[in-house]
Amino acid sequence: MGCKEQPNNSMCSTGGRSTRIVNLSFLMMLCIVWTHSRLPRWDIVPSYFNELSYHFNELGQDAVPVFFLITGFLFFRNFSMDMYVSKLRTRFGSLVIPYILWGTVAAGFWYLVIRLSGYSYISDNFEFNSLSEVVSNIFASKYNVLWYIGVIIVYAIAAPLFYFLAKNKRIAVVSIIVFSIISSVFRHPYCSPLLWMPVYMLGAYLGTHYKDYMFKPQPFWLSILGIIVFPITVILDHQYGTMLTSSMRIWASTFCFIGLYDMFDGLIHFRTYKIYSYTLFLYAAHYMPLHVMQRFVIAHWQSTLSCWIAYIGVPIVVVVIVLTTACLLDCYCHRLYKVLSGNR
Repeated sequence: MGCKEQPNNSMCSTGGRSTRIVNLSFLMMLCIVWTHSRLPRWDIVPSYFNELSYHFNELGQDAVPVFFLITGFLFFRNFSMDMYVSKLRTRFGSLVIPYILWGTVAAGFWYLVIRLSGYSYISDNFEFNSLSEVVSNIFASKYNVLWYIGVIIVYAIAAPLFYFLAKNKRIAVVSIIVFSIISSVFRHPYCSPLLWMPVYMLGAYLGTHYKDYMFKPQPFWLSILGIIVFPITVILDHQYGTMLTSSMRIWASTFCFIGLYDMFDGLIHFRTYKIYSYTLFLYAAHYMPLHVMQRFVIAHWQSTLSCWIAYIGVPIVVVVIVLTTACLLDCYCHRLYKVLSGNR
């Protein structure tokens, strides 16, 4: 069932990651799945579901910064410029190839759905007017939700810049502040690399100077501060909706989510199971069936109950289906699973 919790948060056999990082990543991915549980704006869907989506689903979206912190930490832990080319080669297999493959799969999926049912089960008007348009949309991540991987690819290419800034502690701290100002003052799309640079830079700083930071609980005072401040930033962001309040929320959510995990881990003592290693596969595969199954349930049962089932029940079913698929591929078609999940 995978490796169990080891004394002193030691390393376990999960690809060089700590038990804490594997568990935390998986639980954060469940939050990401939840944030995509949004019902269509059909007449049969009560308007309060739009309010629910606005207030509750975005809380799952607040898990995104944690992934940037973890990714920056792991990339620059024990990093040197001599490793740059080999790191890029590794990232090509672990990021670029899955990014392109899943984008192609998503394009084919949506094209098939449109041909079979028209536009009834999709919310975006995906266009397939030419091959060049399809290819450009695949690389732009239009057919899926893999924008995060696209940003990580950009950061991997820019690794020399982050490494240069992270080597000196003072320069690193100043860089984090400058990047925070840039992300707070200028308006950026949610998928913009400039928005997430401060958190990723913090991960690079921690990975460079505090190599065991993410392998152990964060300071208790930081967890408490994050848990207290996070709801305040959520309220401020709802009230003002500026890039400043959004940036404040990103920072607060990062330490809040990690702090909550550490507190529950201290009480429950989470163990790592192999299924937790399917985080990337769950991220890449969940959105398409979730999107269609929710609309299928509502369209065929046409009731308020069907809306609740689509909103709460379907995401659970999709998670089970996707994880089961990942497990079966891992067991019986391991090479294909490795390519799709970037485990090369």
